[in-house]
Amino acid sequence: MDNQKLQTYFFVFLLLATTILMGLVFYPFIGVLALAAILSLALQPTYEKIKSLFRVDWLSSLIVIVLLAIFIIIPLILLGWQILKDAQSLYTDAVTNKIVYVDKINTLLEGPLKRLIPDFSINLSLYIQKLFNWFVGNIGPLVSSTTQILFDLLLVIVALFFFLKDNLKIRKLLLEISPLEDKYDNLILEKLDNAVNSVVKGSLLIAVIQGALAGIGFWVFGIPSPVFWGTIGVIVALVPGIGTSLVMLPAIAYLFINGSYLAAFGLFIWGTILVGSIDNVLRTIIYKKGVSAHPIFILFAVFGGLSLFGPLGLLFGPIILSFYLTLLEIYKIISKSPHL
Repeated sequence: MDNQKLQTYFFVFLLLATTILMGLVFYPFIGVLALAAILSLALQPTYEKIKSLFRVDWLSSLIVIVLLAIFIIIPLILLGWQILKDAQSLYTDAVTNKIVYVDKINTLLEGPLKRLIPDFSINLSLYIQKLFNWFVGNIGPLVSSTTQILFDLLLVIVALFFFLKDNLKIRKLLLEISPLEDKYDNLILEKLDNAVNSVVKGSLLIAVIQGALAGIGFWVFGIPSPVFWGTIGVIVALVPGIGTSLVMLPAIAYLFINGSYLAAFGLFIWGTILVGSIDNVLRTIIYKKGVSAHPIFILFAVFGGLSLFGPLGLLFGPIILSFYLTLLEIYKIISKSPHL
């Protein structure tokens, strides 16, 4: 073996070993860096607009972060505490059988069905307890580990500051180290940017708006713990074809069973006209051209992401799906190239 090959093999060994070590070093912060990268892609248009006014990279990045903190981060922290408080209160009520209307619903459902299936029985309290267990187990850590969350949030903000400020430098570095031709690299980055924005500003934002409208409706018409059920509405809004009706219909039934017929009718109108129809209106306004995924895949990506990454999986799951579909699109283009 000549000296040149030995040097090459030794360099490759050093590179692989160092890459593994770097992976181990950065592993605890993968979620932080991924979240900062996703936010930087979503906030890049805002950063460019602010930069066109102030002409200073670091100042423009700082202004974007301040706006993010005022309009997104602080409201989410306050909302998170209220969600966890509502969930724990409802869980306690379910365990101690203080939710009286559950027994009424059990009776209404079991009566007709037992005539067809004598051994049929249903325990809604148990199902509600399982729902709260899942919710607190997956969403609760986002607001319960205060010190760790604040530390991670600080790291996200620091990383986001540099991702925004040094966006062009990072892009140039990726182009330099990639073995693909620059035209394919640029195509990947462009489609990934469009795909991230389609998911963040498309499916997830629409689900958040629908859940928020549902929560407002719950509050207006007297549904207990409207913040918690509105948050559940955000998740079920991703279910294709059914969406927020999974929380709206039980809420309407609750009002009806408790004799609040006018409120039940009002919530039905609210859910049908506003919550249900806003989906079609927003999709034509918000969606950005890019790789779009079928809602059923986004749904499974959300639940799979929650299972794998915890609370951040609500965002990471659809983004990973979007990135995978982006790579498939690029593969189809590259595989048809006569130069490969």
